[in-house]
Amino acid sequence: MEIFWTDLLSGERYAVLSTCIAYVLLMGIISIIGCLRVRRWPHTTGILTEDGVSSFGSGSDRMHAARVRYEYSVDSTPYTGKRLSPFIVHATGTRMAEWQKGGIQRHGGNHVTVFYNPARPHKSYLILPTLIGIIGVFVLITIVVIVLWFAL
Repeated sequence: MEIFWTDLLSGERYAVLSTCIAYVLLMGIISIIGCLRVRRWPHTTGILTEDGVSSFGSGSDRMHAARVRYEYSVDSTPYTGKRLSPFIVHATGTRMAEWQKGGIQRHGGNHVTVFYNPARPHKSYLILPTLIGIIGVFVLITIVVIVLWFAL
């Protein structure tokens, strides 16, 4: 193992690529497990207090992302949330941000379904990760690992 660390610090190709593969696998597994756990969170009804699109950057580098703020309560304790989904989408146009907000479950007016972490109710989302999204993450991770593997 000491030889590996020496090779990694000296920039040997196999050591750097092996470390990249391990990192991608670790982050991918953490991401997929996290999404699967979020899918089991309970839900409550909340009130959407802000529904818009944030812009940042300038010129041709300008990016847009959905922006929400909502209020909800769990066991009579009030909370405020601003997370839309575990999948963060930044795009050059506003259409993608508006499209992502289409996944919000609305109940007339400004009432929405809020999914919250039962162990930490202050952590919440308006949109659960879909199985298709989780499979997409898995496929992306697999492709990256295969490309890095063949680069060894």
